[in-house]
Order: sequence, then C-alpha cells, then structure tokens
Amino acid sequence: MMEIQDIIRLFHKETPLRSRLREIRLEQHDSRWTLQVDFPKASYMIKLAANGFTTEARVSRWNDIINAYRQMGYYSPALLPSMYGRFAEKVVFRSKQCIVWEEEFSAFPLRETLDQSVYTGADGRYVYHDEVFAFLGKVAEKRFSFFPYPSGWARLVPFEADATTDEVMECVQTLDALVRTRAPQFLTRWEQILLLFHENRKKLEAIYGGLPTSVFQADTIGNNLLLDATGHFKGVIDYNLAGEDTALNMFLSMILFGYSYHRKRIHAPGLLNGLNRETQGSIERIVLETLSYLRGFYRFSPLEAKAAPLLYQYISSIEYAEISAFKQHADDTAKLSLLFDFMESQLSNHSIPFEDAMLG
Repeated sequence: MMEIQDIIRLFHKETPLRSRLREIRLEQHDSRWTLQVDFPKASYMIKLAANGFTTEARVSRWNDIINAYRQMGYYSPALLPSMYGRFAEKVVFRSKQCIVWEEEFSAFPLRETLDQSVYTGADGRYVYHDEVFAFLGKVAEKRFSFFPYPSGWARLVPFEADATTDEVMECVQTLDALVRTRAPQFLTRWEQILLLFHENRKKLEAIYGGLPTSVFQADTIGNNLLLDATGHFKGVIDYNLAGEDTALNMFLSMILFGYSYHRKRIHAPGLLNGLNRETQGSIERIVLETLSYLRGFYRFSPLEAKAAPLLYQYISSIEYAEISAFKQHADDTAKLSLLFDFMESQLSNHSIPFEDAMLG
C-alpha cells in the first residue's frame, strides 16, 4: 500500500515544500482524492480515483480531448507524464485500487473558490450560463470521434465496463423493486406507467443511433468549471465522465441536471415539491430557451427534433428525484398517488414544441 510520499515520487524526484490531501468522495464503489504538491517554482495536482469508470486506458486519452478543446480556445490543465512516461499509474491507496495521474495546476480558479455573488447575476442566472452552452454547442458541431469510450451520461448503452444497462434503466429497476415491496397496492398503476415508458424507449431506440455525436467532457456542472475573476467561463477540469455521446443527450442532460437551477419552484399543499406540472412547465421553458440559444452554435437536424421529445421523456420521467420522493412518501398513499400521476403525465406529454425551438 502506497503512502502519500510514494505517490508523489511517481511524478517527482524532488521532495515538495508541502503537500495537501483532500478527500473528494469516499464511497464503496467511488472514492476520489486530490493531492496538491507545491515546489519552489510550481504547483501540481495529483489525483486518485477508485471506481469502475476511471481506467488507465481512459485517462491516457484525456489529453486528446484537452488538446482539442484548447485549440477551440477553452482551457483545461494538461495531464503530465509520470516518471515512467505514462499518463496514468495503478496504486493501492487506503486499501483501494486506484488510478493516479498528475495535472498542471490550473491557470484559472475553480468555481468553488469564488464567492457566489461573483458568478450569479442580478436575475439569479449564472454569469457563465450561456457561455457553457456555447462551448457545448461548438464541441457538438465539431463532431469529434477520437475518444473510443461512452460518456457518463450514455443512454441505451452502459457506461461502466461491468454494467449491463444505462443509468435510466437502473433507476427504473430500482423504483420497480420499491413499488413491488413497499407499495404493492400501486402495482397495477405502476405497470401502466412502465408500459408507457417502454413504448417510448422502443421508439427512441429506433432512431437514437442515427443522431450526431461528439466527444464531451460530460460534466460541465458546478465545481468542474474554471472561471475568471468576474465569473465568466474559461474551461473545465475533471474528465472522469468524458466520452463520446449524442449531442442532443448532452444538451438535455446538462440543462435538466445542471442548469434548471433558476426554475420556478412551486411549493403548495397537494403538490409534490419539484415533481408537479407547474414546476415542470418552468423547466420545459428553460429547456426550449436553451435549445433555441444553442442554434447560434450548433445546427440541429430534423431527426434530432424528432428524437427530442422521446429522449426528454426517457431521461426526465423516472430518475433519482422520483426514487427519492417514493422513499420519502412510501407510507403516504395520497403523496404516492401524486407521484404516479406526475410520472404518467411526463410520459404522456406530447405538447412540448421542440421542433420550433430547434429548427425555427
């Protein structure tokens, strides 16, 4: 088992002035650390990850993505080779099998190091909001194809090597087990919802493989963003979820799970917080506005406009928020009924004008 000084020696002959270890995540199947090492003339960031998706093969190709983005004018700290000339090494750290690599110390601050007032405008929207989507649109328009691994948001295919399905289906399977064991009185209702879900998935599968793809960092959210001192977007760090993905999926996933923060939050008696048509209507407006904005950087195809409602329903109807709501209200029949109403409404809503937003 390696100690901190052993890990540093994988990349440096000299002893640093100081080193600072930070635990980013510590879970059974996903643990990560950063180790900042400071020398008289420079600092570096050594990173460790123990999970099923940060592999030697992936890490060794991250510089390909970084270099492509740099050529587009977006910054990322480059990976630096170890003493053995490799961009990734295997170590045992704190009883976990880890992949370790070293990066340049970032030329721009992480979002987490800035006061929120720096990057939040008077209207509540992040200063960098549109800039991030301009970046995503430009990357999508490039149609990059040099990274032979799927992104962490992959749909209809598994992300991790030992997985058998995508994250959406994992959520469906989780909720299915919960309904059958904790709310069997809703089983008939749930099976009707499952029927809608699988009908939608089948239609999506028929066209999904024909949608344009590119290579994305795939986690352009929160503290993976590099900003300048005024809150404007300069680039990204952390490529753990990076990979090839469908452009439309990347757009919708980032909007729904990272950039619908300024949605109208409806809290009222008789409604589930967040999972109600009023809140969903606010999210849909954000989705349409952002897709329309993306047209300034990316040319949507008619097939993407056809796929948009199917993909939107696939990724927004049964996911972690619904699982959390079920667990929270498992003993409240009225609240569970609202939850099932919401999921059915999501899967039955065919009125969102995606084509107008995407094609004009």
